[in-house]
Amino acid sequence: AGFGRANDWDVLKGDEFKSRWPGGVNLRGDYWQNQAAFFWSDLNGDGRAQPGEVKIFKEGVSGITVMPDLAFVASRVTDRTVRFAPVKFTEAGVPLYDFAKGEVLARGVAAPQSSGGDQALVATNGWTVVTLGVAPFAPASVCGVFKGEARWSYPNVWPGLHASHESPAPDRPGMLIGATRLLGGFIEPRGSDAGPLWCVNGNMGPMYLFTADGLFVRTLFQDSRQGKPWSMPVATRGMKLNELTAHDENFWPTITQTSDGVIFLCDGSRSSLVRVDGLETLRRLPESEVRVGESELKAANEWMLQSELARQKNSGTETLVVALRDRAPKVDGKLDDWSGAQWAVIDKRGVKAWFNSDSKPYDVSAALCVAEGKLFAAFRTGDQILLKNSGELPNALFKTGGALDLMLGTDANADPKRTSPVAGDLRLLVTQVEGKPRALIYRAVIAGTRERDRVPFASPWRTIYFDRVEDVSRSVTLADADGNFEFAIPLAALGLRAEAGANFRGDVGVLRGSGGQTLQRIYWSNKATGITADVPSEAVLTPQLWGRMVFPK
Repeated sequence: AGFGRANDWDVLKGDEFKSRWPGGVNLRGDYWQNQAAFFWSDLNGDGRAQPGEVKIFKEGVSGITVMPDLAFVASRVTDRTVRFAPVKFTEAGVPLYDFAKGEVLARGVAAPQSSGGDQALVATNGWTVVTLGVAPFAPASVCGVFKGEARWSYPNVWPGLHASHESPAPDRPGMLIGATRLLGGFIEPRGSDAGPLWCVNGNMGPMYLFTADGLFVRTLFQDSRQGKPWSMPVATRGMKLNELTAHDENFWPTITQTSDGVIFLCDGSRSSLVRVDGLETLRRLPESEVRVGESELKAANEWMLQSELARQKNSGTETLVVALRDRAPKVDGKLDDWSGAQWAVIDKRGVKAWFNSDSKPYDVSAALCVAEGKLFAAFRTGDQILLKNSGELPNALFKTGGALDLMLGTDANADPKRTSPVAGDLRLLVTQVEGKPRALIYRAVIAGTRERDRVPFASPWRTIYFDRVEDVSRSVTLADADGNFEFAIPLAALGLRAEAGANFRGDVGVLRGSGGQTLQRIYWSNKATGITADVPSEAVLTPQLWGRMVFPK
């Protein structure tokens, strides 16, 4: 029997099968707009497809796996994972299938994010594992669904062969890189209560073993950039291979379990048979309840603050010189008139692509200066669409896309160790909405502000307030060129006095977004403020974590 994309089986494109194709499918048209699926059951046992044995449906399918009960599982029928079990068998034992009787296992299944994934497995205990994102989880993940409900996801941020070319070497256990194909069905180590385990191949050499309910178990073999090469002079039966790598692009390894419970790998390119020992020792921790309330969240928040303070103390706090210039730079995004400026490093994370890709580490920095009664800011980002922002939440541009972010403590006499904002502490967000500049100033404290006039930013566990959120778009001049950005704003709009020798607290950063949603926040000084899933945490000002800025004498 067979199941899959009819468009991919040339036999079905012959003249004798024309009557089997449904209307509306144009095989000469666009491939993706003319998808069809087929079922074939070899009714006469000759091993060849005849028109009377084939049914074709106007439906796209992908990622077909065959389960031990001869059910076909399609990871995606449109956006659903569907199981097609045999509806009956012929006297000769040929399974028959009915497309209309598929069992939907998961809904909201995302398309592959790269060249990998797109498979599913079904366990007998109700779990379905999908090597794709399943709503409401992120598309760049692998997911588990229990009896139709998406229950877990695991990060898969370099999903597939080509994505792995741009990946860093792993720096922690369980870092999934270049997940491509499942190695086979479920295995169940004897003597262990871990339940069914499954394994997926990694394009850089390792293989990743998980439980059906989403717990990472172990990496088998090493990443090719870290492990020893498989080049021993003599392969000795029983030798350990833990430190070796199967190397990158090691296609088609498999995992299986014999009737006596022993688990084996066929490593792939070398066709060596490898026994996997030790899985029988896996034990689950006892079930327990974890309660997270307001006090725990406050404690976690305080821990993050103290950890960042400790990091800054250990690494030293850099001072950013804000130059006082006689001649103002031209706000055109070209940055050729910023020579001699001190640049605050915002983001240098990442690695150069492993091969076959142009990707490189982030290189984001910013500089500030004052001239002719204005504050000027320059940002080098290399991201031409950084400032794309939907503006859907007019007072919360930090939630709806990219932006340039500037924190300032404009009162040079304020306590530099203050743990909460005071008068003069502000945040300036500059972005673009529908191609036009948008800029907001968030002022935390303004003397005399009535309680009812304050602006709240709330989540289920806390609410913070700003005394004023002010649209200053008309006061800001913004320009960009090739991923570089410049803006200018009058000092009076900020309430900042540029006095030689004065020093004050501040920070500069960028927000990155996609699809009208902010996905990343990163700053020069405060490295503990990357959260993008809690409105108050994204809005709050933490001047004790800002850096030192100074106007030169």
